[in-house]
This record gives sequence, structure tokens and C-alpha cells, in this order.
Amino acid sequence: MRPAIFFAAVWSCVGAGWLQAQTEVPTVAASAPVLSSTAPAAPGPAVSSGWLHTETLRGSVGWRDNALLSPFAPIGRAFARAELETFFLREQGDWKFLSLINGDVLRYFSPPPETGGEQQWFVHGEMRWQHWPAGRLALKADGFLQDAVIDLSETESIRTVAPTRAQGVFVTSVPRLELPGGFALEPLVQVKRVAYREIPGDYDETKAGARLEWKHSDALMLSATWYEHRRNYSERPRYTAGGRALKGTHLDFWQREGELKASTAWSGGGQWTAAVTAGRLENRDRASGFFDYDQNRGRMELAWQGAQWKISFDGEAKRMNYLVQTVGAGTAPPPRVADDFETTLRFERKLTDGWTLFAEHRWERNRSNENEFSYRANTVLVGIQRDY
Repeated sequence: MRPAIFFAAVWSCVGAGWLQAQTEVPTVAASAPVLSSTAPAAPGPAVSSGWLHTETLRGSVGWRDNALLSPFAPIGRAFARAELETFFLREQGDWKFLSLINGDVLRYFSPPPETGGEQQWFVHGEMRWQHWPAGRLALKADGFLQDAVIDLSETESIRTVAPTRAQGVFVTSVPRLELPGGFALEPLVQVKRVAYREIPGDYDETKAGARLEWKHSDALMLSATWYEHRRNYSERPRYTAGGRALKGTHLDFWQREGELKASTAWSGGGQWTAAVTAGRLENRDRASGFFDYDQNRGRMELAWQGAQWKISFDGEAKRMNYLVQTVGAGTAPPPRVADDFETTLRFERKLTDGWTLFAEHRWERNRSNENEFSYRANTVLVGIQRDY
């Protein structure tokens, strides 16, 4: 797509939104399961035949200083970006039906030969049944497509960063039971299928576990989660402890994941929210252990919202300690270690009930005791958002 055509499409959508009547908007929150640097905004409602319908359009321009995530020769490129979010909700008796479509398309003005840009699409459908206040049943179906430069080095034997396409579907059952004393329990069962283009990374995965939540008030909420995963690869083989592929075998991953989270909200010169999360994931290949690693991670989220301004910060750090893979040669080479850092800082300025200006900076840093696994990347952008 040429930049001129891309911009015309973006600003035509935004211009059409300007001609519509502006309405006061409530907050609608949702999140996608694929990589996204922008949290969904608060679109305005449009009710038709019993349906609540909201939409958000964004157009932005920016700069990325390492478009291909290279450790040695980063390539910087300017880009244009368009985003769409559409939300539907309907309630009928004890039933609630909702769906979400999220699209994110990025195109470079002077694209490198490897890629012209990125796109991410996410579709969510959910059906809830709640007859009693203390209990709820929910069934979710999701699908995604991600066409981007993807870093798969975390679970690969060699550095794998390439422009590729990943697509997948997953179905999740998440009942919720309210317990005495402010507690709530959410068991979870999920099945997933993910496929990659040109990379033998296709897999099926099952996930099961539960989340326990305790809420005193908006001032304090604590939660603990525990999940067990099993991932079966379709084409990837198992490896020996020395890193040699074993033909005729299929790789399996078993993962255990735990997380503790504390969140709070308060008022003081505006509305504040904050959350701190600590988690651990153990990955085991149930074979030689070549892919075994322990991951520790921490995350901090902080946001402030006033009458016209909103500022949010999201920072996350991960460390992977590999149990079998080593770096270098010799009789006792050190084990492989990988760190992953990411921060996002976003500013929003509300112009009217339906129009918002925004600016964002995203910083990524991957660091390892293997040089080819290390890189930095920065993305900055400014744009305009239309809610209706």
C-alpha cells in the first residue's frame, strides 16, 4: 500500500467520524492476546435494536529505530499507522453476549526489502450466563492474525527473528464464583491452535488452572493465579542436550505458571490506578532438557486521569535462566541467560467528547550473554483518536 493511499484512507475514516453527532462516552475495557502497545480506549455508545455498539478509530505517524530487531545493524523507518476497535454488547435476561474486533495496520514510508510493515487483527466473542449474583458461567472464542517481525528466540535453539505471519484460535471456559469475605474464584480451561507461515512453529496447546481474587474495595485488590500448560509442536523435533535435532520426534513443552498481583485506585488531583505483578514460569521439554528454562518476571502499571489529560506507564522485566543450554566453548561454559525489558509511556489530551490527541513512546531491550540474542528498539508516534 502506498503511503498516500494509506493516509487518505485513515483521514477519510476520521473525517467521517467528525460529521457524526458527538455523545458522552462510558469506559469500555478489553485486551488482546497478541502483541499490542496500545490499550483499547473508551469509545462512545450507539444503541440499535437492543445492542450497545461502540467504535474507536486512530490514525498516527511515527518512527521506529530498529524495524527488524537487529543486534548489529538497526534500520530506522518512519511509518503511518491506523487502528480500529469495534465493540458489541447485548443483554437478554440472564444472558450476555459481547464481541470485539481490533485491527492495527502499520506501513513504512520507505520499507526495507524484508517487510513493508505490520498488521495485527484480533476477534473476540463471549457468551455469559448469570442467574445468581454469586455465580457466572462464561465461554469465550478468540482468533488472531499477526503479520510482523516476530522474535521467537525464547523457545528456539538458535536466534529466530523474522518477518512472518502467525495466526491462531483459542476457546476458553472461565466460570466465576463469588465467595464469602470478598473472595472470588475463577477456574479456567483453554485449548489453542497457533500456526506460523514459513517457520515450523505450529503447535496445539491446552491450559488449565484458576485465579483467586480478594477485593477489599477499589483501594486494594489482590489476586493469585496458577496455570498448567502443555504444548505439542507439529513439526519441531526434540533435541539432545548438546543441541542436535532428533529426527522422527516431536517436541513437547510442559509449563507451570504462577502470578501474584496487587492493584489499587484512589483520587487526588485526578483519578489514579496502580498495579504491581510478580510471576514465574517454568518450561520443561520432558526430554533432554535442552529447552528447559525458568522465567521470573515483574510488571508495574501506573495511570493518572484528569478532566482533559490522561498519562499511563507500563513497564515489564523478564529474566530467563536456561538449565541445559550453554554459551561459548570450553570445559565449563556458562548457561544461557536472557533478559527482556519493555516500557510504554502514553499521553492523551481530550479535545472534545469524541476527539483525543495522543503520543506514545515504546522502548524494548533484549539482553543475553550471547551477542546475537541482544538488541534494542524504540518506537515513537503521535496521532489523533475518534470515539463514537
